[in-house]
Amino acid sequence: MTATPLRMAWLAFLMVLVGEFVAPVRAQDDAAQGRAAPARSEAPSVAWTYEGEGASFDGVFVDHGVAYAIDRKGRVHAIETTTGKAIWVARDIPMSYGFGIARSPNTDPDYVFVGCDSGLVGLHRESGKVAWHTKIDLGVAGPACTNDSVVAASADGNVYACNLKTGAILWKQDYLDDAPGDPPGFHGDNARFDGKPARPAGASTDGRIVAISIFDQCRTIAFDAKTGERLWSFPTKGWQYGEVRFDPRNAYFGSQDKHFYAVDKKRGKLVWKVESKARVEAPGAPTKRTTYFGSCDGKLYAVDRVMGSIQWTCDAAGKGSPIYAAPAVVGDTVYFATLRPGKLYAVDRECGELRWKLEPLADSEINSDVVTDGTLLLVTTRRASEDKGKSAVVAIRTSR
Repeated sequence: MTATPLRMAWLAFLMVLVGEFVAPVRAQDDAAQGRAAPARSEAPSVAWTYEGEGASFDGVFVDHGVAYAIDRKGRVHAIETTTGKAIWVARDIPMSYGFGIARSPNTDPDYVFVGCDSGLVGLHRESGKVAWHTKIDLGVAGPACTNDSVVAASADGNVYACNLKTGAILWKQDYLDDAPGDPPGFHGDNARFDGKPARPAGASTDGRIVAISIFDQCRTIAFDAKTGERLWSFPTKGWQYGEVRFDPRNAYFGSQDKHFYAVDKKRGKLVWKVESKARVEAPGAPTKRTTYFGSCDGKLYAVDRVMGSIQWTCDAAGKGSPIYAAPAVVGDTVYFATLRPGKLYAVDRECGELRWKLEPLADSEINSDVVTDGTLLLVTTRRASEDKGKSAVVAIRTSR
């Protein structure tokens, strides 16, 4: 952990002045989402499992009682969370490399947006029918939505902002021209797919700032969401896989250099960094006082969001159980998942004590962030091998 004494004292003083804050749109805290926390339970259970027809699920997003699941067979599945039944399935949306899904923050337009191999697609939320398709030759990674635009980065080396209603490109910004040199051991050529110029991660926004980690460039870049003006670029010493998360002051992200970073989101200056024992691939989950993140060392870390000091670690998963998924903080519990074995864990958010663990599907890996609608936890799974496990969307009930 690195932080200057002056910065630590100043941030602590600011927190006293600010007191309670309103958490950002992307924060994984139930109070920030305006939801009631699921009741605490020592006996979680699988509420339903949705497999689809020959699906290969890789991520799920939940909003207003509907789970939207990414299927790498070129489909998006809208699933009713109360029943686990499909509402609609959108087809012919190629998703081989970068992909992701986001929801419009308002109901005009009432669209779901998908980043795919052929660009950005707006889908009508109620029917799944295509509203518009903005073609971008090398496709885009996961999008993020503001009140005015949907923003995503492409492997062509540009970030695109499109009009929510029409898909018209509002601005486009290059991120190749000033690409930094490769840190030792992290050559960009080894990180890119099929000779593509770049490999961006999914976009994130707090409504005013859009931040994107560029995997092969070992850096995170921030843009003004409305104008596309470059705000800052922050380099690390390793490839960066996970999305950025925001709170009112900082942007948070991990790196394969084994560190998790907090950066002032307006200026792009380091606030603190925490070292783990392995690469950090997963996004974090900032809350009012603590930021949580998982590492490929199998541990969940709780870090004081102002001082950058580690409050506790939980190694319930053990060595050899890498964490690629963002945790979810709901009420007094932090939920996190390991890729292999594919298990879901619930720990006390104040001390890290294990409450329960669950393997939703036998012989299956969990390959998504942990998300919640306030009643259920949802993840996607994939086969652990060709002849074992299932690809599915799984809903877990944590209260009776």
